[in-house]
Amino acid sequence: MMSSEGRGLDHLMEQNDTELTFLSAYGGVGDAPKSDGAAILAALKRFLIAGGMKAKLEDQTLVFAAGNAIVMESGCLLTFEGQHLPLVESDLTASGFCDGVLSKKRNSVSVCLTAWNQEQRRLVERLVEHHMRG
Repeated sequence: MMSSEGRGLDHLMEQNDTELTFLSAYGGVGDAPKSDGAAILAALKRFLIAGGMKAKLEDQTLVFAAGNAIVMESGCLLTFEGQHLPLVESDLTASGFCDGVLSKKRNSVSVCLTAWNQEQRRLVERLVEHHMRG
């Protein structure tokens, strides 16, 4: 018999660590009001290193060749620099991003990562590949 305390969607997502980004279309599920910036920073560090970019953690700041990332209350603020970055403004407006700014010359980008899912990994992967080719 089922318990009167049913499992909520948040509990199931945590338990299964499943990417359910399509649910953000229904509102509220994709962007949690409070993100774990330290966990996002740790995931970003592992992802950068796996992509061949050296990264060093100093307190709550991750420093790497093309920029840095800082733990914020709202998530993890990523700053990346390079010539002709392979981005457009709309890349920074998907679920899991906030406060994205791409310079007019496309030589720097700053965006707060409020989640670590496919969209964030894809953006970082593009930036790392671009930097490694340059």
